Amino acid sequence: MRQPNWKSAFALSALLLVSGSFAYWLQYSHKPKKERADALLKKPIPIDEDRQIRSIRIQNAGSSLTLTCSSLEAKTCKASGNGTWSITEPVNLPGDPDHIRDLLSNLNSMSATETVDLSEDSPETRKRLIEEYGLGEARRGGTGAESIEVTLDNGKKHTAWFGEPHPVGDKQFVGAAEDGKLNETTVFLIGNFYKNNVLGKTVSWYRDKKLFSFGREGIEGFILEGSSGKVVGQKKDGLWTVNGLEGDYERIETLLGSLAQARAKDFPEPSSVKGSKRTLQISWQGTSGSGKLELLTRILKGSQVTATYLKSPLLKEDTEVEGNLSVQLDRSLAYLRRNLLLTQGEKIGVTEFKLESKAFPQAAAFSFDGKGWVQKSGEPKLDTEKVRELLNLLSEGHSPSIVAPAPRAEGTPVALILGDAKNTAKHRFEFYTSKGRSWAKITGSLRNEAFELESKLGKAFPFSLDSWKLK
Repeated sequence: MRQPNWKSAFALSALLLVSGSFAYWLQYSHKPKKERADALLKKPIPIDEDRQIRSIRIQNAGSSLTLTCSSLEAKTCKASGNGTWSITEPVNLPGDPDHIRDLLSNLNSMSATETVDLSEDSPETRKRLIEEYGLGEARRGGTGAESIEVTLDNGKKHTAWFGEPHPVGDKQFVGAAEDGKLNETTVFLIGNFYKNNVLGKTVSWYRDKKLFSFGREGIEGFILEGSSGKVVGQKKDGLWTVNGLEGDYERIETLLGSLAQARAKDFPEPSSVKGSKRTLQISWQGTSGSGKLELLTRILKGSQVTATYLKSPLLKEDTEVEGNLSVQLDRSLAYLRRNLLLTQGEKIGVTEFKLESKAFPQAAAFSFDGKGWVQKSGEPKLDTEKVRELLNLLSEGHSPSIVAPAPRAEGTPVALILGDAKNTAKHRFEFYTSKGRSWAKITGSLRNEAFELESKLGKAFPFSLDSWKLK
């Protein structure tokens, strides 16, 4: 009996395994490429993900608009990239990055829900159907033609022609052309969403809406004239004053950020701005230069504001802006001056805390030992957690109003003294009530004024130590 040749069998098995593995790899390594190729067949503008887009030309009812990408060398002009785009027809203007990114996204996802196959029809029938679909040569060459043409970095041009609406469903007949030659064997059915979002936009939509090129950090002074009067701001050594008073740094920087980042809503005809009333004016200067702007509103019957416009010598034309820009810029002195009794930075430095009042049997004194607040001495025993809570409220609660002269106190005031190891009385305040409202005065201030306490702070302040007693 012959013995089996195990070496031959093993070699044959190995060969079959290698062949099978190679066949499997060959099939599935090309699967993603095949899927991408199949997906491109459903698109009237097939943009391969490896190709860059040189330009996009939109034709709509007699007008045309061309967008051009200038960052081809940086390889950022792909449909999914963040290229540098500009309008080059009918005018030369910087492009709006966000709106052009949306356009690229729409183009990249514009795919047919169905296709009409005309490959088996006679040339005569094919021509008749193409004309019925609104894609005939006369329609494409007429003034009412609607199309979008994409030129790739290799010079190849893909064009989508929008024809008649489909009689059933929210779809449009769309023809595809490559380098000007219409594909006469396949017609695409594309959702109307794409036509509205690709063709239905104007030059104003695609142009850059950012109005100014400076940053708020370069502004060192401003003069604001709004509905609440005049405010003069000056920045020195990194700190702001307004009308000679200590300014609220965060609120002032937020206002200047809104100024520097102002964006246009639209670019109206000059006749639209006529008859508008000026509501605000602000000028500024600093390391990045100086400037000035006015906000105007146009009002119809009654008191409804219909439009807000911005005029500035820095701009070549008047612009329409969102109405909330007026809200962001029209700030009063009371809003822009410091109206926090304690800033976050000051709170961090507080390690000594004392409450004094003729109504208290003795002062309530606390020290911070690095881990928490500790009551120094005295009876009754108080909840030290209340110290931390009150300091947080003092540094977070903006005063709703600052009144001068200060209202007269009713009842016995409470003194709050804050400091550190070097100066235990760095911050001194007097808290009191008047006509049902809670107030605070800065002890030693030359201004006879009082800060109204924000509701939560007013309720938490210990005008009586009973609320702080340990239970």
